[in-house]
Amino acid sequence: MKKIFTLIATALIAGSACAQTESYKPIILEGDVIKLAPEFAAIVDADNNATNVTDGKSIVTITTPNMTLEAVGGATIANKVNPDDPSANAGQDLTPGAVIDAEAHTYEIAAVGSWNPIQWKNGNNKLDINDANGTKLYFVMGTGNPYVDMFCEEVYRDGAATGTYRAQYTYYKPGDQTMPLVGLYYKFTPKVSGKLRVLVWANKGNRNTYVIDDATKQAVPLTAEGYVNGKRANYDTPATDPETGEPLLDNQGNPVYQQYQIFYNAEQIDSIHDDYIYSSYYNMIKANEEAAAAGEPAKYTDEQLATKKAECDEMAETRKHVLSTGNQAFWGWITFEVEEGKSYWLFQDSSQVGFGGFEFSTGEDQPTGNDLTEIAAAATAQDGQVVINLDADAEYTMSGPITRNNITIAGVEGANAKVKMAAGAAFSPAASITLKNVDIDASAATGALVTLNASPIESTINAEGGYYIIPKVEIINCNISDATQIISDNGVKYCVAEMIVDNSIVSLANAKKTVIDFASSGFVNDLSIKNSTIWSKGAGDQDYFVRYNNSGRCDRAGFARNRIAYENSTFYNVAKSGQWGNYSGFAGRNTSDWVMTKNIFLDCGHGEVARRYMGSRGDQSTATFSLNTYWFDGAAEDTGNYDNSGTAITSDPQLKDAPNGDFTVQGAEQIAAKTGDPRWITADGISEITNDSRLADAPVYNLAGQRVTLATKGILIKGGKKFINK
Repeated sequence: MKKIFTLIATALIAGSACAQTESYKPIILEGDVIKLAPEFAAIVDADNNATNVTDGKSIVTITTPNMTLEAVGGATIANKVNPDDPSANAGQDLTPGAVIDAEAHTYEIAAVGSWNPIQWKNGNNKLDINDANGTKLYFVMGTGNPYVDMFCEEVYRDGAATGTYRAQYTYYKPGDQTMPLVGLYYKFTPKVSGKLRVLVWANKGNRNTYVIDDATKQAVPLTAEGYVNGKRANYDTPATDPETGEPLLDNQGNPVYQQYQIFYNAEQIDSIHDDYIYSSYYNMIKANEEAAAAGEPAKYTDEQLATKKAECDEMAETRKHVLSTGNQAFWGWITFEVEEGKSYWLFQDSSQVGFGGFEFSTGEDQPTGNDLTEIAAAATAQDGQVVINLDADAEYTMSGPITRNNITIAGVEGANAKVKMAAGAAFSPAASITLKNVDIDASAATGALVTLNASPIESTINAEGGYYIIPKVEIINCNISDATQIISDNGVKYCVAEMIVDNSIVSLANAKKTVIDFASSGFVNDLSIKNSTIWSKGAGDQDYFVRYNNSGRCDRAGFARNRIAYENSTFYNVAKSGQWGNYSGFAGRNTSDWVMTKNIFLDCGHGEVARRYMGSRGDQSTATFSLNTYWFDGAAEDTGNYDNSGTAITSDPQLKDAPNGDFTVQGAEQIAAKTGDPRWITADGISEITNDSRLADAPVYNLAGQRVTLATKGILIKGGKKFINK
């Protein structure tokens, strides 16, 4: 009798007592040796053939503290051997019975002569490029199509029967009461309710992949994220000839870059589906738009468009369980909610699912731990929004990119959470993002703080200009240290409709970069920086503070106007040897609004802040200037006809210790006008002792320049005065 071993997996306890995460992997590594986990290894021979087959099944049972999993493998029909010519195609080894559908040439199966062995083996291992550590994904591969019923089909050629037969299957459809009792499937039975995240390999990504509630026989909602075979992008590392070591060049002599698989988050996977399904409908709309632009009649009527839309809607319904498009393999994670005591079947209807393990999170406090990347990946979206609330004064790490869309990461005002980014970490959405009440150490990060995703959401594209529209990027009440860049378009034609930096301090590591960088392809339509401090350590070698692609213009992205506004902010040593701005598409247009009021610029933009801010176009009727200080290398900047308001302050702002991050204003004119970031406008000494409720009327800061709540005690700053709040 063969023994079946049951593995009790280790539970990974994190967070509070009511929340825990347990995980299991079917493949283990011993040095460089890849092995099946013990419970799989115990039931296979040296050829990976299952030795525990009963009634055409091999069942492997895995148990963790809160989950029981049955992995069930099935056999496939062997090919029939022709004794006269073993190489000849004689079909599969089955015997047809009575005819049930003569037109389709299908028959009942009278007998099956022989079966291929059921196997469990490792295969299709892939690198997880989304993991900053370069983790490899390992899968156990089983056998057998999970069919409900099986017939045999005679092959006809040129209308004539060949005497060759093959199996034909009836596959499961959600709602059917008969589950696939043969073939490969995985059956999860949790002891408590929670969220299950399963690593899968779908060799045929265009086949239906189901998670079926055993009680209702209905498919449960799931989200998918991962990789689609064939969808690759250029990496920023040049490729080299393996023999000579020389850089590879294309036919035009341009460098060839290494390729990497694109990681798609759940929203992007959905977008791939929509683009594939509705492409014909979108093409018809585009054809009508092009005809209208050329003054020609529409190519398609409203009735034709409605018919095509209905066809696409029907296709979307039939394909809603498909993980990728075309005949492309998919590997990644599917996530779904499970309930205590219920069973859930995971399988593909006409292929086999590779299994890479699972993570099961239980309790109300999921996700848990202090890795913000993992927390974001596991967070559940509500109405398309992902909201992550961080604990007061808590410390978090960020091990890799966060790719969730429409995400808000918020700490507690007055007790900002602390986040330390690792190499390769970045906030990398393809939609809106808000960072609020968070202190971020970006010193180890290798790219921009916000590096927009290399894979945009196709459905967000602006038809006329071809821009992918991101509604909003917000950085509010944050302290960001040692960032090389604040944001980058990552080479994708993005237009951020509105970007706001408010009540924040950003220190920049010295690097020859652009701080707000959309030079490759895109632009920000409305940029607002207010009540904030942005400064650079070292030599201030940034190329530009803001740079957009020269084609960026509001009307090309579907907007009536664009705006660049700096209000009550302090800038020090930013792009000292570079340029303040470059955006030819904005300059000189009556749809461009410019607002620059009560700012302090010290040693910024090569002494040409006002000029470069206006795109070298002076006397703009849409510009508003008031009470700005432009001080460079010990003298006032010549603002020419750019800031021609007559209000520019031409004296030294006398920032207390700017190279070391103390921007307390000591210049009399600036103090009187209350210019620059309000947190640095202070009087000498403490002017009053109070617990006055008037604090509600204006922002309040501590001596570190952080905005705090009314409950904060001690020496605070409000309205340009220091006071003690008791």
